[in-house]
Amino acid sequence: MDYEDHRSWIERAANGEDGVLACDKIMGFEKTSGTSSQAKWIPISEGLQQEFARGLASWFSGWQQRRPEVFAGRAYWAISPPGMKPEITPGGLPVGMTSDAAYFPDEVGARLAGWLVIPELSGRPEAVFEETADALLAAPDLSVISVWSPTFLLGIDAALRRMRGDFSWRELWPRLALVSCWADASSAQWIPRLSERLGGISIEAKGLLATEGITSVPDAIDGSPRLASECHWHEFIDEEGRFTEISDLKLGQIYEVLITTGGGLFRYRSGDRVRVTGTGADGLPRLRFVGRAGSVSDLVGEKLSESQVLEALVASGSRGFMVADPQRPGYILWLEDPLRAGAVERDLRQNPYFDQACALLQLGPLEVRQLPEEWGVKLTSSFARHRGCRIGDVKLPILLTQITPGEVAAWLD
Repeated sequence: MDYEDHRSWIERAANGEDGVLACDKIMGFEKTSGTSSQAKWIPISEGLQQEFARGLASWFSGWQQRRPEVFAGRAYWAISPPGMKPEITPGGLPVGMTSDAAYFPDEVGARLAGWLVIPELSGRPEAVFEETADALLAAPDLSVISVWSPTFLLGIDAALRRMRGDFSWRELWPRLALVSCWADASSAQWIPRLSERLGGISIEAKGLLATEGITSVPDAIDGSPRLASECHWHEFIDEEGRFTEISDLKLGQIYEVLITTGGGLFRYRSGDRVRVTGTGADGLPRLRFVGRAGSVSDLVGEKLSESQVLEALVASGSRGFMVADPQRPGYILWLEDPLRAGAVERDLRQNPYFDQACALLQLGPLEVRQLPEEWGVKLTSSFARHRGCRIGDVKLPILLTQITPGEVAAWLD
């Protein structure tokens, strides 16, 4: 079942009806979106809060074993402040949790609130990075940072540079031991830049955590992403569309994730695709996020996937993305270094359908454009406004098919 299959029940719960999706009380809703979809309302129930708390306990237990120094000071740990105005459902329930602590039971949230650095925000999305930077500067004992998107942290870094000029994260926060963020799929291209800016502070690849639920958390022993079996019920769909249980997962294969949660999502097609990279001593699979299902562009039959574009960019050593232009038809390749466009195109043409479409002139010549400074921050903020979701909830896509080339150019201006 996807979101549309759940929509009528979610709307009934939003209208104030009890016992629709789950027996537990619905506390409110959170807005989220996929790579290309519009915002969705995800119900947050007492049962889901307990499931998130179990995942958090496992994650923190691993930190205690591997990196106890992260608890030596305070933490900045947040999805990010909302990029939209607060809303209330017709039934009087809030849309948008007041803080990340609200995802958890009261006693857990209270403990977290005393540990976290919580910025005082004006509510202006354009001021989020500066206001967050101010809050972090007021916490010299900062010891751990956990955000979703690396581009969000790079936005804070850019704000700090405007405020402080050339600076060292280590000098400002000598106790800062670890930064946790997305590091796979489309987020992978940002990790080298983030690592350079952090100047040697360790980066931990965050597990596959989403508003809907948790698929993987860092393992307590080695930090690799393992199945979060303590949180929800997980199933998988292989690349032939067959349902697969945990015990039947095969090494090296890619699967789409299904989750059933205490929030009332049943056999929910998350759209997340993972590769099985191993099995731990605990018998649980290690899962690496590889991208979203359905991220394929097919203007004239070229079947160009986001993973193919990502692989071509990584091989060329350049950061950027592609935009489908159905009016030509063709593609625009935005790159930090346009001189690498030839290498990117050569790799893309390893896709025989794309190569044939180019050779037969079904697709126009690849148009190459130079990305401006701080383009990741600009694009992240624009996507958040467009989708009505949180800035930190945005995974910058590698292949854009639902946004027009003109809109992208305006966002980057």
